[in-house]
Amino acid sequence: MWKSCLATALLAATLLVPLEGRACATCACGDPTLTSMGTEQPFAGRLRFANQVRAWGLTTGQDAVDAVSLRELRMDLSVAYAPLSWLFLSATLPLQTRSLQQVSLARETAWGPGDMEVGAKIFVYRDRAFSPDHLVGLLVGARLPTSPTVRDADGRPLSLDAQLGTGSLDPLLGLSYSTFRGDWSFLASATGYLPTRGREGFRAGASLRTTLAAQLQPGPRWALRLAVDSRLEGPSDLRGVPDPVGSGVLAFVSPDVLFSPVTDVVVELGVRVPVLNLLHGNVRQSPILQAAVAYDL
Repeated sequence: MWKSCLATALLAATLLVPLEGRACATCACGDPTLTSMGTEQPFAGRLRFANQVRAWGLTTGQDAVDAVSLRELRMDLSVAYAPLSWLFLSATLPLQTRSLQQVSLARETAWGPGDMEVGAKIFVYRDRAFSPDHLVGLLVGARLPTSPTVRDADGRPLSLDAQLGTGSLDPLLGLSYSTFRGDWSFLASATGYLPTRGREGFRAGASLRTTLAAQLQPGPRWALRLAVDSRLEGPSDLRGVPDPVGSGVLAFVSPDVLFSPVTDVVVELGVRVPVLNLLHGNVRQSPILQAAVAYDL
């Protein structure tokens, strides 16, 4: 009899001992979906860091006539914080190295910080507070003129295409919708940019960027994502003189793999493959290689 009483007492004491709670950041918002930076669900106090690396190239003009080739390697350092359950504040600082080569083989090279982007994502609708199936977010922000004017060895500014940013203040406004269906999740977003005039009187054209994405997550550690990304670019101008080169429509098919090697870390590997090019000026866009890692606190 005394043995059973002792066993019962030991079991009760064990259950009453407080233990450290363990949960991932996504579980804290009631949803285990793996997400890349900018597509996460909010909860008050969520803090997220990310590092994204992209490599791409662009060629304008006719080969052996007037072709200009641009190559860039870019690393975006991002931080996002949710002070409230319906508000995400974010900032992204790009670090870039860029090479511009003329058909004459003359080359310009620049490296350093680009134009920082800051924004606030306001979730204006969610069907329920805990683990929502539907989310609608409004994005407001701006691209800031944080890139310095890069100069050559003689102190002369590099050409505009070789610079790491436009040096202009560019407001942005966007809208996103996300829905979650078991192992599946879907995203639709559109963001518009309205650039102002920057260095040397250059003004980039207004642009609209859209994304339609579907994601399948068969397990808690990995997911497959397929998106269609598009850009609609308006004509730029230099000191009031329009330049249609580079304006038009460009669309990509974007497959990605996301996996979580440890709790609160999401790694993303993907490529953006151009499938529709309606840009003016004989512009050829290379595939964009991308790798990113995000960490939740």
